[in-house]
Amino acid sequence: MVKCMDLNSNNLPITESLIEDLSDEELAACVGGCDIQLTTGEQKVTEVPLVELPLLGDVSANVITDITTIGIRYNPNGSDRFRSDRNVKEEVAEVDVHAILKGIASLPITTWKYKNQDETIRHIGPMAQDFAATFNVGESDRFIEVVDANGVALAAIQALYQVMQHKESQINELQTQVHQLKQQLIEK
Repeated sequence: MVKCMDLNSNNLPITESLIEDLSDEELAACVGGCDIQLTTGEQKVTEVPLVELPLLGDVSANVITDITTIGIRYNPNGSDRFRSDRNVKEEVAEVDVHAILKGIASLPITTWKYKNQDETIRHIGPMAQDFAATFNVGESDRFIEVVDANGVALAAIQALYQVMQHKESQINELQTQVHQLKQQLIEK
């Protein structure tokens, strides 16, 4: 499926995500390959894989001339890179990593397949609606943005590390107490 937009059109959608303009049926039809094709008159300007669009952030006609302005750089060797430079961010705030960990503990994780995929293909993960409700991040409750999934995972890892450090400290303290008690028993 290709959804076309004419750059000469006065009605070119300037939305937070071109994906938002798709109906559920159009979105479902895109699983496994769907592109947004931007044209100017009869000339194709670019074709962007739709699966990348939820990660792009603000999308408007001017971003097509410089895809890096929308927050993603495609590496033809297979690695996508997302803009994370502190100089392009604002309203930065610390997160409670333990609250994130608790959120993950209560987040339903299921296995599933996309409607148009072969029956043998399975995926695992949360539903976007549950993720958005639990962590209150992202532009839509229909998508889990990679930057947010990575952030949640890293926050949870930090929380687990802190828990492990605390437990290790407790174990060391208890081992010291046991050793002292053994010494006291031997001395008696």
